[in-house]
Amino acid sequence: MRVAFVSPLPPSPTGVAEYSASIVKELRRHDFVDASESMSALKLQDYDVRLYQVGNNRLHDGAYEAALRVPGIVELHDATVHHLLLSRLDRAAYVDEFVYNYGEWARVLAGQMWERRSLAPSEELYFGHPLLRRVLEKAEKIVVHNPGAAVRAREANPDVEVVQIPHYVEPAQEFTPEEIAAVRRRFQVPQDGILISSFGYHRPPKRLQSMLRAAEGLETPHRILIAGDFVSPTYEASLEGLMQKTQTIRLPHVPDRELARLVAATDVCVNLRWPTAGETSGFVMKLMAAGKPVLVTDCEENADLPDNSVLKIEPGINEPAMIQEALRVLTLQPELRKAMGELARGHVLGEHALDKVAGQYRELWS
Repeated sequence: MRVAFVSPLPPSPTGVAEYSASIVKELRRHDFVDASESMSALKLQDYDVRLYQVGNNRLHDGAYEAALRVPGIVELHDATVHHLLLSRLDRAAYVDEFVYNYGEWARVLAGQMWERRSLAPSEELYFGHPLLRRVLEKAEKIVVHNPGAAVRAREANPDVEVVQIPHYVEPAQEFTPEEIAAVRRRFQVPQDGILISSFGYHRPPKRLQSMLRAAEGLETPHRILIAGDFVSPTYEASLEGLMQKTQTIRLPHVPDRELARLVAATDVCVNLRWPTAGETSGFVMKLMAAGKPVLVTDCEENADLPDNSVLKIEPGINEPAMIQEALRVLTLQPELRKAMGELARGHVLGEHALDKVAGQYRELWS
């Protein structure tokens, strides 16, 4: 089969680029796959299969536009394109797109949301209006990675098949005890203490404020590490007081091997997301593959992660208290951390293995 695979690709600064590169490499063992960040309508017509990787930022412009031009299989890495469209459209076009999705009655609301668009990265109202109708209405099939995204996809287009394919993960890199001990000495983790870490691209939905507030009351010796870039200097500055108060270690984006080393040295990982864009976190998959206990948000997107492999935190007013209690239990029970990490690794390496996932892609067109 001749497959057109339209997606952000390395070195684009997104996890979807890394994901796509690995999937393409595996698919090429069986089919001809032409991968590109954008393709003309004329060229797209030459392929038996067109697979579009659509996400919620401007790096997906090429895939979004191609999916509109020539029907194909649309894969949603985020079950919303609201923020992508906010960055592409002027006020009139944005309002028209809103009305196209939700009807004429929503015109006034759309205008209000346009005026308040600076709140879009963190306000639940924007995440609750995914604006998916246009990109999904002509899709031949829709691919998602979790049950929450499947619900949104069916709401946008109830007439097309929605296929859930797991987000692939590969086994974690191995490090010697000496390498891990060196990281912990570097961060001055107490001998009988733990290292609590949050990794990735940090935006308000990752709930760092709740994590830091929860850690303030944690009595067990610990250090906190936040590794990765912030979405803006303003957001980072808003957390500066809490980070100083908790003596948080801050690192910018680090190369992949160093990042894997930091993960290996970590005892507990916090990777919350609320409001959610319907995404499956590729980084949560990596943390689980490394055998780490992970705190995730209790939402539809994480519904198929076994409860004994992660700790699920309810969003809302009780979020900081639940984080604090989860951290307290995990810091006091190293056997629990180990057992949860082993269950997490076993689950993702069994259900999310790259060759198994690639086989499910090929079933889409076989």
